[in-house]
Amino acid sequence: MIKLIKGILLLLNILAVIALTLVKVGSMVSPNTFILTAYASLGLFPILLVNIGFILLWALARKWYFLISLVTVLLFSGISKSAFSFNLSKPKIDPTFRKVKVVSYNTMNTAMLKKHTADSPNCVVQYILDSDADIVCLQEFAFSKNEHQFKEEDFERIFENYPYKHISFQLDKWRMNIGVATLSKYPIIEKRNIDLESQFNLSIYSDIVIGDDTIRVINNHLESNRVTAQDMKKTAELRSDFSSEKLTAITKYLSQKLSVAYRVRAKQADLIAKLIDESPYKVISCGDYNDVPASYTYSRIKGNLKDAFMESGNGLGLTFVHSLYRFRIDYIMYDNTFQSDNFVVGKIKCSDHFPIQADLFLPQK
Repeated sequence: MIKLIKGILLLLNILAVIALTLVKVGSMVSPNTFILTAYASLGLFPILLVNIGFILLWALARKWYFLISLVTVLLFSGISKSAFSFNLSKPKIDPTFRKVKVVSYNTMNTAMLKKHTADSPNCVVQYILDSDADIVCLQEFAFSKNEHQFKEEDFERIFENYPYKHISFQLDKWRMNIGVATLSKYPIIEKRNIDLESQFNLSIYSDIVIGDDTIRVINNHLESNRVTAQDMKKTAELRSDFSSEKLTAITKYLSQKLSVAYRVRAKQADLIAKLIDESPYKVISCGDYNDVPASYTYSRIKGNLKDAFMESGNGLGLTFVHSLYRFRIDYIMYDNTFQSDNFVVGKIKCSDHFPIQADLFLPQK
Protein backbone atom coordinates (compact mmCIF):
# COMPACT_ATOMS: atom_id res chain seq x y z
CA MET A 1 0.00 0.00 0.00
CA ILE A 2 2.83 2.39 0.90
CA LYS A 3 4.52 1.64 -2.44
CA LEU A 4 1.25 2.37 -4.27
CA ILE A 5 0.82 5.74 -2.51
CA LYS A 6 4.45 6.61 -3.20
CA GLY A 7 3.98 5.68 -6.86
CA ILE A 8 0.85 7.84 -7.17
CA LEU A 9 2.58 10.80 -5.51
CA LEU A 10 5.59 10.42 -7.77
CA LEU A 11 3.33 10.38 -10.83
CA LEU A 12 1.55 13.51 -9.63
CA ASN A 13 4.94 15.13 -9.03
CA ILE A 14 6.00 14.38 -12.61
CA LEU A 15 2.71 15.83 -13.89
CA ALA A 16 3.33 19.01 -11.84
CA VAL A 17 6.80 19.33 -13.39
CA ILE A 18 5.33 18.85 -16.87
CA ALA A 19 2.75 21.55 -16.10
CA LEU A 20 5.48 24.01 -15.06
CA THR A 21 7.40 23.13 -18.22
CA LEU A 22 4.31 23.90 -20.29
CA VAL A 23 4.09 27.31 -18.61
CA LYS A 24 7.68 27.99 -19.69
CA VAL A 25 6.97 26.79 -23.23
CA GLY A 26 3.90 29.02 -23.38
CA SER A 27 6.01 32.05 -22.45
CA MET A 28 8.32 31.39 -25.40
CA VAL A 29 5.96 30.18 -28.14
CA SER A 30 3.53 32.58 -29.79
CA PRO A 31 -0.15 31.62 -29.48
CA ASN A 32 -0.29 32.14 -33.24
CA THR A 33 2.07 29.18 -33.55
CA PHE A 34 0.54 26.95 -30.85
CA ILE A 35 -2.38 28.11 -28.72
CA LEU A 36 -2.72 25.38 -26.08
CA THR A 37 0.36 26.28 -24.01
CA ALA A 38 -0.92 29.86 -23.73
CA TYR A 39 -3.55 28.68 -21.23
CA ALA A 40 -0.88 27.14 -18.98
CA SER A 41 0.33 30.59 -17.89
CA LEU A 42 -3.00 31.17 -16.08
CA GLY A 43 -2.10 28.39 -13.65
CA LEU A 44 1.44 29.52 -12.89
CA PHE A 45 0.97 30.27 -9.19
CA PRO A 46 -0.94 27.09 -8.20
CA ILE A 47 1.39 24.97 -10.34
CA LEU A 48 4.38 26.55 -8.61
CA LEU A 49 2.84 25.93 -5.18
CA VAL A 50 2.24 22.26 -6.00
CA ASN A 51 5.88 21.83 -7.03
CA ILE A 52 7.10 23.55 -3.85
CA GLY A 53 4.80 21.23 -1.91
CA PHE A 54 6.44 18.19 -3.50
CA ILE A 55 9.91 19.55 -2.71
CA LEU A 56 8.97 19.81 0.98
CA LEU A 57 7.19 16.45 0.99
CA TRP A 58 10.08 14.45 -0.46
CA ALA A 59 12.67 16.37 1.58
CA LEU A 60 10.83 15.53 4.81
CA ALA A 61 10.56 11.93 3.65
CA ARG A 62 14.30 11.99 2.91
CA LYS A 63 13.79 10.91 -0.68
CA TRP A 64 15.92 12.17 -3.55
CA TYR A 65 12.70 12.76 -5.51
CA PHE A 66 12.66 16.33 -4.13
CA LEU A 67 15.25 17.11 -6.83
CA ILE A 68 12.65 16.57 -9.58
CA SER A 69 10.69 19.70 -8.69
CA LEU A 70 13.63 21.60 -7.18
CA VAL A 71 15.69 21.46 -10.37
CA THR A 72 12.66 22.46 -12.47
CA VAL A 73 11.78 25.42 -10.23
CA LEU A 74 15.40 26.63 -10.24
CA LEU A 75 15.69 26.11 -13.98
CA PHE A 76 12.62 28.29 -14.50
CA SER A 77 13.43 30.71 -11.68
CA GLY A 78 12.59 33.72 -13.86
CA ILE A 79 8.93 32.79 -14.29
CA SER A 80 8.83 31.54 -10.70
CA LYS A 81 9.80 34.96 -9.36
CA SER A 82 7.34 36.67 -11.70
CA ALA A 83 4.56 34.90 -9.77
CA PHE A 84 5.78 35.85 -6.31
CA SER A 85 8.36 38.50 -5.49
CA PHE A 86 10.34 38.58 -2.26
CA ASN A 87 12.50 41.67 -1.72
CA LEU A 88 13.01 42.30 1.99
CA SER A 89 16.27 44.23 1.74
CA LYS A 90 16.39 47.70 0.20
CA PRO A 91 18.32 47.96 -3.07
CA LYS A 92 21.58 49.89 -3.07
CA ILE A 93 20.74 52.85 -5.27
CA ASP A 94 23.57 54.70 -6.96
CA PRO A 95 23.47 58.20 -5.36
CA THR A 96 24.31 59.84 -8.69
CA PHE A 97 21.12 58.47 -10.31
CA ARG A 98 18.06 60.70 -10.78
CA LYS A 99 14.79 59.54 -9.19
CA VAL A 100 11.71 59.50 -11.40
CA LYS A 101 8.44 58.33 -9.88
CA VAL A 102 6.19 56.45 -12.32
CA VAL A 103 2.51 55.56 -11.96
CA SER A 104 0.51 53.28 -14.25
CA TYR A 105 -3.25 52.92 -13.87
CA ASN A 106 -6.14 51.47 -15.84
CA THR A 107 -8.74 53.96 -14.62
CA MET A 108 -11.97 52.30 -15.83
CA ASN A 109 -13.03 55.39 -17.76
CA THR A 110 -11.61 57.74 -15.11
CA ALA A 111 -13.73 56.12 -12.38
CA MET A 112 -16.78 56.09 -14.63
CA LEU A 113 -16.38 59.79 -15.39
CA LYS A 114 -17.25 60.93 -11.88
CA LYS A 115 -16.95 64.68 -11.43
CA HIS A 116 -14.07 65.70 -9.18
CA THR A 117 -14.89 68.23 -6.47
CA ALA A 118 -13.44 69.08 -3.07
CA ASP A 119 -16.53 67.71 -1.31
CA SER A 120 -16.87 64.60 -3.49
CA PRO A 121 -13.55 63.70 -5.12
CA ASN A 122 -13.08 61.35 -8.03
CA CYS A 123 -10.88 58.70 -6.38
CA VAL A 124 -8.83 58.05 -9.55
CA VAL A 125 -8.07 61.74 -9.90
CA GLN A 126 -7.30 62.05 -6.19
CA TYR A 127 -4.93 59.07 -6.27
CA ILE A 128 -2.94 60.59 -9.14
CA LEU A 129 -2.73 63.95 -7.37
CA ASP A 130 -1.68 62.34 -4.09
CA SER A 131 1.00 60.23 -5.79
CA ASP A 132 2.75 63.36 -7.08
CA ALA A 133 4.43 61.13 -9.69
CA ASP A 134 6.76 62.54 -12.32
CA ILE A 135 5.28 60.40 -15.12
CA VAL A 136 1.73 59.02 -15.11
CA CYS A 137 0.53 56.44 -17.66
CA LEU A 138 -3.24 56.00 -17.80
CA GLN A 139 -5.30 53.43 -19.67
CA GLU A 140 -9.06 53.51 -20.26
CA PHE A 141 -8.73 57.22 -19.65
CA ALA A 142 -11.90 59.13 -20.52
CA PHE A 143 -13.46 62.56 -20.93
CA SER A 144 -17.18 63.23 -21.10
CA LYS A 145 -19.09 65.83 -23.07
CA ASN A 146 -21.73 65.99 -20.33
CA GLU A 147 -21.53 68.89 -17.91
CA HIS A 148 -22.23 66.76 -14.82
CA GLN A 149 -19.34 64.38 -15.59
CA PHE A 150 -15.53 64.57 -15.81
CA LYS A 151 -14.77 66.83 -18.77
CA GLU A 152 -11.62 67.91 -20.61
CA GLU A 153 -11.86 71.33 -18.96
CA ASP A 154 -11.81 69.65 -15.54
CA PHE A 155 -8.75 67.64 -16.52
CA GLU A 156 -6.77 70.66 -17.74
CA ARG A 157 -7.58 72.61 -14.59
CA ILE A 158 -6.91 69.82 -12.10
CA PHE A 159 -3.68 68.56 -13.67
CA GLU A 160 -2.02 71.90 -14.35
CA ASN A 161 1.06 70.63 -12.48
CA TYR A 162 1.62 68.28 -15.46
CA PRO A 163 2.46 70.77 -18.22
CA TYR A 164 3.33 68.03 -20.73
CA LYS A 165 0.64 65.63 -21.87
CA HIS A 166 0.21 63.00 -24.58
CA ILE A 167 -3.41 61.88 -24.98
CA SER A 168 -4.83 59.64 -27.69
CA PHE A 169 -8.39 58.41 -27.96
CA GLN A 170 -9.51 55.22 -29.67
CA LEU A 171 -13.25 55.53 -29.07
CA ASP A 172 -15.56 58.52 -29.51
CA LYS A 173 -19.11 57.47 -28.67
CA TRP A 174 -21.78 57.74 -25.99
CA ARG A 175 -20.72 61.39 -25.62
CA MET A 176 -17.30 60.41 -24.31
CA ASN A 177 -13.75 59.80 -25.50
CA ILE A 178 -11.79 56.77 -24.28
CA GLY A 179 -8.09 56.08 -24.78
CA VAL A 180 -4.71 56.39 -23.09
CA ALA A 181 -2.85 59.34 -21.61
CA THR A 182 0.72 60.01 -20.51
CA LEU A 183 1.26 62.94 -18.17
CA SER A 184 4.74 64.26 -17.47
CA LYS A 185 6.47 66.93 -15.43
CA TYR A 186 9.32 66.71 -17.93
CA PRO A 187 9.20 67.96 -21.54
CA ILE A 188 7.74 65.63 -24.18
CA ILE A 189 9.55 66.21 -27.48
CA GLU A 190 7.92 63.48 -29.58
CA LYS A 191 4.47 61.88 -29.53
CA ARG A 192 3.46 58.87 -31.60
CA ASN A 193 0.51 56.50 -31.70
CA ILE A 194 1.22 52.79 -32.12
CA ASP A 195 -1.35 51.12 -34.37
CA LEU A 196 -2.37 47.90 -32.64
CA GLU A 197 -5.06 47.16 -35.24
CA SER A 198 -7.69 47.06 -32.52
CA GLN A 199 -11.12 48.62 -32.20
CA PHE A 200 -10.72 49.50 -28.56
CA ASN A 201 -7.08 49.11 -27.46
CA LEU A 202 -4.04 51.18 -28.34
CA SER A 203 -0.51 52.09 -27.28
CA ILE A 204 1.43 55.33 -27.55
CA TYR A 205 5.01 56.37 -27.00
CA SER A 206 6.30 59.68 -25.71
CA ASP A 207 9.94 60.75 -25.90
CA ILE A 208 10.59 62.60 -22.65
CA VAL A 209 13.65 64.72 -21.87
CA ILE A 210 14.87 64.10 -18.33
CA GLY A 211 18.00 66.05 -17.46
CA ASP A 212 20.52 65.53 -20.25
CA ASP A 213 18.89 62.31 -21.44
CA THR A 214 15.82 61.31 -23.44
CA ILE A 215 13.62 58.38 -22.38
CA ARG A 216 11.01 56.70 -24.55
CA VAL A 217 7.93 55.94 -22.44
CA ILE A 218 5.57 53.39 -23.99
CA ASN A 219 2.06 53.42 -22.54
CA ASN A 220 0.21 50.21 -23.42
CA HIS A 221 -3.37 49.04 -23.30
CA LEU A 222 -3.17 45.73 -25.09
CA GLU A 223 -6.04 43.63 -26.42
CA SER A 224 -8.74 42.96 -23.83
CA ASN A 225 -9.85 39.43 -23.04
CA ARG A 226 -13.48 40.23 -23.82
CA VAL A 227 -14.57 38.75 -20.50
CA THR A 228 -17.67 40.71 -19.53
CA ALA A 229 -19.27 41.35 -16.14
CA GLN A 230 -21.91 38.79 -17.08
CA ASP A 231 -19.18 36.20 -17.76
CA MET A 232 -17.68 36.89 -14.32
CA LYS A 233 -21.10 36.52 -12.73
CA LYS A 234 -21.56 33.09 -14.33
CA THR A 235 -18.17 31.99 -13.02
CA ALA A 236 -18.96 33.26 -9.51
CA GLU A 237 -22.22 31.30 -9.51
CA LEU A 238 -20.22 28.07 -9.60
CA ARG A 239 -19.43 28.61 -5.93
CA SER A 240 -23.05 28.07 -4.92
CA ASP A 241 -24.29 25.97 -7.82
CA PHE A 242 -21.44 23.76 -9.00
CA SER A 243 -21.71 20.96 -11.52
CA SER A 244 -19.22 19.40 -13.90
CA GLU A 245 -21.50 20.22 -16.84
CA LYS A 246 -21.61 23.93 -15.95
CA LEU A 247 -17.85 24.01 -15.36
CA THR A 248 -17.21 22.39 -18.75
CA ALA A 249 -19.58 24.77 -20.55
CA ILE A 250 -18.09 27.90 -18.93
CA THR A 251 -14.52 26.68 -19.52
CA LYS A 252 -15.23 26.07 -23.21
CA TYR A 253 -16.99 29.42 -23.59
CA LEU A 254 -14.18 31.40 -21.91
CA SER A 255 -11.40 29.54 -23.74
CA GLN A 256 -12.95 30.53 -27.08
CA LYS A 257 -12.89 34.18 -26.03
CA LEU A 258 -9.37 33.96 -24.63
CA SER A 259 -7.95 32.23 -27.70
CA VAL A 260 -8.93 35.16 -29.92
CA ALA A 261 -7.41 37.69 -27.51
CA TYR A 262 -4.22 35.63 -27.05
CA ARG A 263 -3.54 35.62 -30.78
CA VAL A 264 -4.22 39.35 -31.21
CA ARG A 265 -2.08 40.25 -28.18
CA ALA A 266 0.79 38.12 -29.48
CA LYS A 267 0.96 40.26 -32.64
CA GLN A 268 0.74 43.42 -30.55
CA ALA A 269 3.52 42.18 -28.26
CA ASP A 270 5.73 41.47 -31.29
CA LEU A 271 5.12 45.03 -32.47
CA ILE A 272 5.94 46.60 -29.09
CA ALA A 273 9.03 44.40 -28.69
CA LYS A 274 10.29 45.49 -32.12
CA LEU A 275 9.71 49.12 -31.17
CA ILE A 276 11.69 48.64 -27.96
CA ASP A 277 14.56 46.93 -29.79
CA GLU A 278 14.73 49.72 -32.39
CA SER A 279 14.36 52.60 -29.93
CA PRO A 280 17.20 55.15 -30.11
CA TYR A 281 16.54 55.87 -26.42
CA LYS A 282 16.32 53.91 -23.19
CA VAL A 283 12.77 52.63 -22.64
CA ILE A 284 10.15 52.54 -19.93
CA SER A 285 7.24 50.30 -20.94
CA CYS A 286 4.18 50.18 -18.75
CA GLY A 287 0.44 49.77 -18.72
CA ASP A 288 -2.29 47.17 -18.87
CA TYR A 289 -0.96 44.23 -20.90
CA ASN A 290 -4.11 42.18 -20.22
CA ASP A 291 -1.91 39.12 -19.76
CA VAL A 292 -0.23 37.38 -16.86
CA PRO A 293 3.46 36.86 -16.06
CA ALA A 294 5.00 33.93 -17.97
CA SER A 295 2.64 34.63 -20.87
CA TYR A 296 4.09 35.15 -24.34
CA THR A 297 2.91 38.78 -24.25
CA TYR A 298 4.73 39.50 -20.99
CA SER A 299 7.93 37.67 -21.94
CA ARG A 300 8.07 39.12 -25.45
CA ILE A 301 7.72 42.74 -24.32
CA LYS A 302 9.95 42.33 -21.29
CA GLY A 303 12.86 40.99 -23.31
CA ASN A 304 15.92 42.55 -21.67
CA LEU A 305 13.88 45.03 -19.65
CA LYS A 306 13.45 44.70 -15.90
CA ASP A 307 10.11 44.31 -14.14
CA ALA A 308 9.75 46.78 -11.25
CA PHE A 309 7.60 44.33 -9.28
CA MET A 310 10.24 41.61 -9.49
CA GLU A 311 13.04 44.01 -8.60
CA SER A 312 11.47 45.97 -5.73
CA GLY A 313 8.01 44.57 -5.00
CA ASN A 314 6.73 41.91 -2.60
CA GLY A 315 3.99 39.32 -2.57
CA LEU A 316 1.74 38.45 -5.50
CA GLY A 317 1.39 41.97 -6.87
CA LEU A 318 -2.17 41.31 -8.07
CA THR A 319 -3.55 44.25 -10.06
CA PHE A 320 -6.88 42.82 -11.24
CA VAL A 321 -9.08 41.34 -8.52
CA HIS A 322 -12.71 40.57 -9.31
CA SER A 323 -14.55 37.59 -7.85
CA LEU A 324 -12.60 34.45 -8.87
CA TYR A 325 -10.44 36.44 -11.29
CA ARG A 326 -7.19 37.46 -9.59
CA PHE A 327 -4.20 38.30 -11.78
CA ARG A 328 -1.17 40.52 -12.20
CA ILE A 329 -1.68 42.09 -15.63
CA ASP A 330 -0.36 45.66 -15.13
CA TYR A 331 3.35 46.35 -15.32
CA ILE A 332 6.15 48.88 -15.10
CA MET A 333 9.21 47.71 -17.05
CA TYR A 334 12.39 49.63 -17.61
CA ASP A 335 15.81 49.64 -19.24
CA ASN A 336 18.28 47.41 -17.42
CA THR A 337 20.64 50.33 -16.78
CA PHE A 338 18.00 51.84 -14.44
CA GLN A 339 17.35 50.84 -10.85
CA SER A 340 14.03 50.68 -9.03
CA ASP A 341 12.68 50.88 -5.51
CA ASN A 342 9.36 51.13 -3.67
CA PHE A 343 7.15 49.22 -6.10
CA VAL A 344 3.63 49.46 -4.66
CA VAL A 345 0.19 48.25 -5.70
CA GLY A 346 -2.38 50.85 -4.62
CA LYS A 347 -5.23 48.94 -2.95
CA ILE A 348 -8.01 51.38 -3.85
CA LYS A 349 -11.30 50.32 -5.42
CA CYS A 350 -11.84 53.09 -7.95
CA SER A 351 -11.52 50.82 -10.97
CA ASP A 352 -11.48 47.13 -11.83
CA HIS A 353 -7.67 47.49 -11.72
CA PHE A 354 -5.37 48.61 -8.94
CA PRO A 355 -2.83 51.35 -9.73
CA ILE A 356 0.88 50.56 -9.55
CA GLN A 357 3.82 52.86 -8.91
CA ALA A 358 7.57 52.65 -8.56
CA ASP A 359 10.57 54.92 -8.08
CA LEU A 360 12.92 54.50 -11.03
CA PHE A 361 16.49 55.74 -10.81
CA LEU A 362 18.07 56.84 -14.08
CA PRO A 363 21.80 57.18 -14.68
CA GLN A 364 22.71 60.75 -15.58
CA LYS A 365 24.96 61.50 -18.51
